[in-house]
Amino acid sequence: MRLKQALQGVLTEKEVQSFVGSYDVVGDIAIIIVPESLRAKERIIAEVLLAANKNIKVVAKRAGNYGGEFRTIPLTILAGEKRKETEVKEFGIRLRLNPETVYYSVRSGHERRRIASLVQEGEEVLVLFSGVAPYPLVISRFSRALTIAGIEKNPEAHRYALENLRKNKQLDNIELYRGDAGDVLAAQAGRCFDRVIMPLPRMAAAFLPWAVKVLKPQGWLHFYDLQPKESFELSIGKILDACRDQMRVVDSAVITRCGHCAPRIFRICIDARVS
Repeated sequence: MRLKQALQGVLTEKEVQSFVGSYDVVGDIAIIIVPESLRAKERIIAEVLLAANKNIKVVAKRAGNYGGEFRTIPLTILAGEKRKETEVKEFGIRLRLNPETVYYSVRSGHERRRIASLVQEGEEVLVLFSGVAPYPLVISRFSRALTIAGIEKNPEAHRYALENLRKNKQLDNIELYRGDAGDVLAAQAGRCFDRVIMPLPRMAAAFLPWAVKVLKPQGWLHFYDLQPKESFELSIGKILDACRDQMRVVDSAVITRCGHCAPRIFRICIDARVS
């Protein structure tokens, strides 16, 4: 049963129409958006959702917007168990995380699987902003990459990444580093990669010079950005500028839509081959 249907009789028709019926499920935690007009009934709404879905053990509401250096969001528990930590299963990978202290997008799961399918045998892969390690782990499981290096600045996300690497112990070609991407790459001067993945749409552009610098000739760059449909080419322009500054050439660039993040704003990935 859809949540709005379940709320019939609990809320007035006007209240049902004002409520956002869709919600995210992270592991066994449901995250809902409650408009200010329904704040007095938020716990009733949460209890209805909890009763309607046996796989959900916690219902929390967004208590703010994504923000800060690590793009986290405050959550308030409304019903169920009093915890914010959970385990997510993604294409056979187990990921432990707290959606309030680390950034993790359930909706990007198929995009991570798509990238993994592109990785060729023997490649050395770099994942910038690797979070709790979903990209490294999915790539490790579904490719024959030689090595996959992940760099993450958020200490809490890095802690979970190390735990997730232990949980998925059959995957042994992953290296995880904590720190600013530029600092970590500077400390490994001379190391280069066949493929660089940059899954941080709002901030990735600032790290394009580093990504291009450590990308091998004929390597692949996967650059994520947020753009309205009419401005997709601007994202390609960012890659062209970064490559031009380092005397590199973009041989090809393909745009893939990875979802919406606001009305008319798309999350996109540019798959660019760079010589």
